[in-house]
Amino acid sequence: MKVYKYALPGAGILLSAAGCILAFTQIPESVGRAVLLIILLLFGILDMGYYFYFRRKFIDFSEEVCCHAERIMRNEEDRTQHNQETLVSKVVMELEKMDEVMQSRLSESSREKENLQKIISDTAHQVKTPLTSIRMYHDMLSDPDTDVNEKERFMDIIRQQLEKLEFLIDSLIKSSRLENDMIRLNMENSSVFHTLEISLNGMITKAERKKIDITIHCNPAVKVMHDAKWTAEALGNILDNAVKYTPERGNIRIDVIPGEMYVEIKIQDTGKGIAAGSYNDIFKRFYREASVSKEEGLGLGLYISRNIISLQGGYIMVHSVPGQGSSFSIFLPNRKNI
Repeated sequence: MKVYKYALPGAGILLSAAGCILAFTQIPESVGRAVLLIILLLFGILDMGYYFYFRRKFIDFSEEVCCHAERIMRNEEDRTQHNQETLVSKVVMELEKMDEVMQSRLSESSREKENLQKIISDTAHQVKTPLTSIRMYHDMLSDPDTDVNEKERFMDIIRQQLEKLEFLIDSLIKSSRLENDMIRLNMENSSVFHTLEISLNGMITKAERKKIDITIHCNPAVKVMHDAKWTAEALGNILDNAVKYTPERGNIRIDVIPGEMYVEIKIQDTGKGIAAGSYNDIFKRFYREASVSKEEGLGLGLYISRNIISLQGGYIMVHSVPGQGSSFSIFLPNRKNI
């Protein structure tokens, strides 16, 4: 096809040029004109042949490509065109690559849609539960026959449910801020012990209710560059999980280990533990293991913690033995500029 593509018009041009030279130099005028007309006629016929030949070739090529495109759209596999040195083969292989990319994107979009639906469902359930309780106890408070002690108890329950709602909304807002890079870190070379104190403020009461013993091994002089507020938030989320999933009379141990490159904050508990296959999943947004699906929470705590530590140039490592407990190691870099 490539040979005829250039040979036909080339031959036409040569014949036309030769005819013109003969007509105007060696052949008498009357004969020259006749020869010129014949040459031009031949040139026209060659051009027409060239046009119809390659038109037919283009139509055949288009039909074959369309046929393969329809096959690809029907998800029918055909390896006959693979590794062939033809234009059709190259086009078909590129179409198949495009189809694979589109299928991958569609699958990813479908997974994201399913995840979004699950997130909306979980969030709606988490918000609906305290709202239902608040509505119910509000109606009971409105009953004139309810005594003072009962009213105080109902008010406490309503307060607890409002705190739960506040926690859920706060977690969603923090998650959104992290995703949109709206968190601004105030990095200072400050005491790790002080940051631990902040993170434990909300945990002590919860731990005391379950008679969980929390011990801290930290030299107050240890300092590292970090944002105390957001790091306390990250540590608090890990400690909250430790208290939540550790049975009564369990233990939580916190060790601060200074190193040359990093300061390690190790949080160990005697809780239910985490399966090795879930180490990466637990840091995903809204991820919750099936075994803890009945517990309160949205699955945002560890997601937020990992992102906060990552923003400061650190990382988190997990080790766990199901039924014996878990260990979370938070590493903050020993450097002045992040």
